[in-house]
Amino acid sequence: MMTKELFAEIAKHKDSIIARTRTPQLQELLQRLNKVHPADIAEWLEEIDQEEARALFVLLPQEVQIRVFHELGHQGQVSVLEALSEEDRSNFLQHLSIDDLTDFFDDLSDEELKHYLKLLHKKDRERVISLLKFSPDSAGGIMYTDVLTLMQDFTVAKSIHILQRLRPSRALHQKIYVTTQNNELVGHINLEDLVLKSPSTRLSSILREDEVIASVNEDRQDVAQKMLHYGVSNVPVIGLDHIFLGVIPSEALVETIEDEASEDIYRMSALAPIKYSYFETSFGRLLYQRSSILVVLLMLQTFSSIIIHRYNYLLCGFLTYFISMLISTGGNASSQTSALAIQGMATGEIDITTSPQFIKREFLMACIMGGGLAVFSFLRTYLIHVIFYLDPSFDLIKSIAVSASLFAIVVVSVLLGSSLPFLLKRLGLDPAHSAGPLLTTIIDVVGLLIYCMVSSWILGLVQHP
Repeated sequence: MMTKELFAEIAKHKDSIIARTRTPQLQELLQRLNKVHPADIAEWLEEIDQEEARALFVLLPQEVQIRVFHELGHQGQVSVLEALSEEDRSNFLQHLSIDDLTDFFDDLSDEELKHYLKLLHKKDRERVISLLKFSPDSAGGIMYTDVLTLMQDFTVAKSIHILQRLRPSRALHQKIYVTTQNNELVGHINLEDLVLKSPSTRLSSILREDEVIASVNEDRQDVAQKMLHYGVSNVPVIGLDHIFLGVIPSEALVETIEDEASEDIYRMSALAPIKYSYFETSFGRLLYQRSSILVVLLMLQTFSSIIIHRYNYLLCGFLTYFISMLISTGGNASSQTSALAIQGMATGEIDITTSPQFIKREFLMACIMGGGLAVFSFLRTYLIHVIFYLDPSFDLIKSIAVSASLFAIVVVSVLLGSSLPFLLKRLGLDPAHSAGPLLTTIIDVVGLLIYCMVSSWILGLVQHP
């Protein structure tokens, strides 16, 4: 039976299933449900009525509940836990990994956090609280702590014996990290070393150096860049005095890249990243976030009105026709440059040390592009005006003013687009803020000012040599 058909069949008999009516048909449906992928079950539970979802979740075996719980959104997780009794809820939380608990607790209010922490054993509470001290954007905030380590004085034989006895709950990585007796990280061994080396060999003699080591407070994006640059699948995380704390695996790397990409998209649109999904975020919050930034950008456009008022005598005629063309060209040029800068900074190819080289290259690019666009602008404003508007008396100097303004606007726009991300980075802000509406608004104002000043200077120079 296909998954959708199974869900439809369960929906028909949901009242009997929730009432725990025991019939062979209903028992078979529940057994089939237990075999469905947890992500599909979670998606289905979030689509149906909340009360029914709670009642059906309780009927799942605990091992299935844990996997489904991991796939649910935050509101869904809170909802299904409320369906459990206090004792069952405590038992359920005990079976979650510390990392899953930390992710769940990160999204709770202070009161909810206190309530759920009381359900945990003291040792687990202390571990979760210690993890919550780390920023979600730091290496400590995304590391996995349920990682088995071996001591450097162990032999290969003893290490294999320990692995066989402990049977780690989390799948072993290809790397097994090795520490001192004081839990100081000294390196790692590969899994095959335990097979290829003699049983009496001590781990200290076959240690391998870690290509990348993350500090617990290091920004997760910086760690992700290092992992990509060196091609490593997991990275150990250390605290003070080189104490081993956990591991950032490839799964966390993928999640970090996805989260950072999503946040950059929001910031490039002048929006604050939303914590939950679009439909889980309240309409009022979205309205406030989007309208507030638009009000700020609207106020910035006041400078455009001031410039137009100041140069009203200049813009009342022919030059008015080309305002949109010049401003949009400047905005497009700056957006291209800022996109290259932000992407380069995200991948680590461009940083503060290489920024002068990047800006110089973009300046040369801007001069060439600006020159080419100025030629096309001249043809558009002069030849087309004379041919299509049949105005042989058209003043050539006006086309020169428009073309010169376009050249200056492109050069300034590219310089702003290439330097603003580094300025924001130096100020401790996300460079992605330099793209999108913010940069467009700045270019609108600056481009209009350049157009008026250059045109006024050229036309004034001709009229008053």
